[in-house]
Amino acid sequence: MNSFVSKYSATVDGKGRIVLPAPFKKELGDAPDPVLVVEKSVNEACLNIYPYKVWQEMVDGWSAKLNNNNLQQSKFLSRYFEEIVTLTMAENGRLNIPDKMLVHAGIVKEAIFTGQGKLMKLWEPSRHEASRLSDEEYTRLFRELLGGPMGNF
Repeated sequence: MNSFVSKYSATVDGKGRIVLPAPFKKELGDAPDPVLVVEKSVNEACLNIYPYKVWQEMVDGWSAKLNNNNLQQSKFLSRYFEEIVTLTMAENGRLNIPDKMLVHAGIVKEAIFTGQGKLMKLWEPSRHEASRLSDEEYTRLFRELLGGPMGNF
């Protein structure tokens, strides 16, 4: 089970290539050509990056609840699958992220990878900073969502 944590800076070269941080690469294991799925986040101005297996399990779960014969649901499914790309990570950890994905996230030269458990997020640095919770808001939500200090749940 993958567990992507922490925050790492990265640089995008002129061809849209970016090297996955070493701890994230290690989390993917020893697969010869790990396949990743990149989607435009609908909640934040960033990219969500999933190991293929994690993404497939997630999509299998919610797509089983949808009906391709329902026009609205079919259109949703079509749009969702049009908005994602699969990438094969090079041996050195390099990813070639399509321009349309980088544009969505506002990434030009500098980027930030963040871990969120089963997935990674790729941000433009100022957008990442603007999205972060204040210390007070983080503490409030931690208590509200998890019921207090870590030892209490």
